[in-house]
Amino acid sequence: MNVYWESVEHGLTIYHGDCLEVMPALGQTFDMAFTDPPYGHNNNDGDMIQLWEKIFPGCAPKHSDTTPRPILNDGPEARELFEDALRAMYNVLPPGACCCCCGGGGGPVPQFAYWSLILDNIFDFKQMVVWDKGPMGMGWHYRRSYEVVLVGVVPGAACRWYDTTRRVENILRAGTVPKIIPAADQHPTEKPWQLAAHFIQLHTKDGHVVLDPFLGSGSTLVAAHNTGRRGVGIELDEQYCEMAALNLEAAIAQGCLFKPEEVPQATHELTLFDKDLE
Repeated sequence: MNVYWESVEHGLTIYHGDCLEVMPALGQTFDMAFTDPPYGHNNNDGDMIQLWEKIFPGCAPKHSDTTPRPILNDGPEARELFEDALRAMYNVLPPGACCCCCGGGGGPVPQFAYWSLILDNIFDFKQMVVWDKGPMGMGWHYRRSYEVVLVGVVPGAACRWYDTTRRVENILRAGTVPKIIPAADQHPTEKPWQLAAHFIQLHTKDGHVVLDPFLGSGSTLVAAHNTGRRGVGIELDEQYCEMAALNLEAAIAQGCLFKPEEVPQATHELTLFDKDLE
């Protein structure tokens, strides 16, 4: 187990290693987990994302690159890894704590369904939240314009929930969280830090510690820092440990916490039911 980068002052640590080995070795519990595991799609390794320009000449996203950028453990082994990682997370989260896992979106493989059943077998399944990324996503038929975040709760206590508005939906509407089309110098499946921040603010309080066992480029720990939390991230690929460290140093250098106007908010109008609750 190797500490790759650490800021003691800000309570942020990156470990370089296998999360299945690192998590039990840490000897600590966490207040929630937010993570984006490999989906098993061989992303950016001979798929449409990598070959976009060849498939649709002249229509490649800005800053696209045709060089393969495979993600470790992103083949058939990913489903077993997901289940093993969930069990390891379960063992380091107290009753009532939440595990939030990004789970892709749409088909052709019903991954969100498989992963939901696996999550429910280990945690108590709480919700599938849809992140509407807005038009227009990858694909041809039914182009992929959303992703899901699966939420599980450790049984034995009430779900840790710190929202007081009673208006948090299970859909993050388009424009609530910015969309990222990763450039060649970014992680191929990078998520905006505001996505993790939305869930971190719902399920933790200031000073709590957030775990991400598949850290990637570090957006979860950036979100933890920007919301006044602490965080521990684990990443197997050293190049992304370095990328995450640089992103965290940049976030710390900015010296500001999450601005209230940047918090993802429900945008629906009040219903009669909402008004009755007030």
